[in-house]
Order: sequence, then structure tokens, then C-alpha cells
Amino acid sequence: MRCRAEEHIKHIVGCTTLAPSEYTNRHDKVAGCKHWTICKHRELQVTDNDYEHVTEMVINADGGTTIVRDVPVIRDGKTR
Repeated sequence: MRCRAEEHIKHIVGCTTLAPSEYTNRHDKVAGCKHWTICKHRELQVTDNDYEHVTEMVINADGGTTIVRDVPVIRDGKTR
């Protein structure tokens, strides 16, 4: 899916064509890489490459640490 509008920051951030797909995919890739890095740092079993990493929503690591990904956050009584 392509958006042919002029690329300036106000449009890029609020583009209704790209936001639901391209930006979500990019966000998920970055989040997966960060998740892989955190798991590797905590010496959990990970793949050799971050792009092959399959994440679990909740991982309970040693020392009482919980690593989460794509989990709704409840703040002020509202799920976000």
C-alpha cells in the first residue's frame, strides 16, 4: 500500500493509509528486536538472529523479572 501525499512529519505521523499497516509492521519489528535483546541480556534462550525470534507475550525470568510484549496496559482504570 502506497501513499502518494507529500512526505512531511505531520502527514507521516497521521497518515491513515500507512498507519494501520506499514507503521504497525515497522513498530512490531523494532519491538521484536528489543524483546530479543532483552531476552539475550537476561541469558534466556533466543535464536541466533533477532529477526527469527518468536516472542511469547509473558516470560517470567529468574530474579522475579517479567518480560512482556504486546500486552494491554491498564492505566487509570482503562485498558490502553
